[in-house]
Amino acid sequence: MTDYSKRQLKALDRISKKISDADSHLARIEDSVPDRRHRTAQHETIKYIKSILKHARKVGEYDAKIDAKADESEYVNVEDEENVIKDLEKEFKVLDDRLDKLSDTDGYDIKRYR
Repeated sequence: MTDYSKRQLKALDRISKKISDADSHLARIEDSVPDRRHRTAQHETIKYIKSILKHARKVGEYDAKIDAKADESEYVNVEDEENVIKDLEKEFKVLDDRLDKLSDTDGYDIKRYR
């Protein structure tokens, strides 16, 4: 039997890592010389955003499977996981706000992707 809560925690851990990685690349773009695009940093940021979204979908799928299993047995979702999810949502919101504040020249590729 598959333990979906462990898979969900691993996916949440990956999301956390990807948010911090995207954050560091975004800092590199923000600290750069004006009018310089930093294509590599933009590409990496886009890659991390795609990965965050992929793992977020997995978390949602595992949530549905956990809820389905809860009816069959005493499969309980731990309250700690909910706090982790809320913290990650806050971190992602901060990252999204920072992406919105990028100028058009600094974050051209990222804004085009979004």
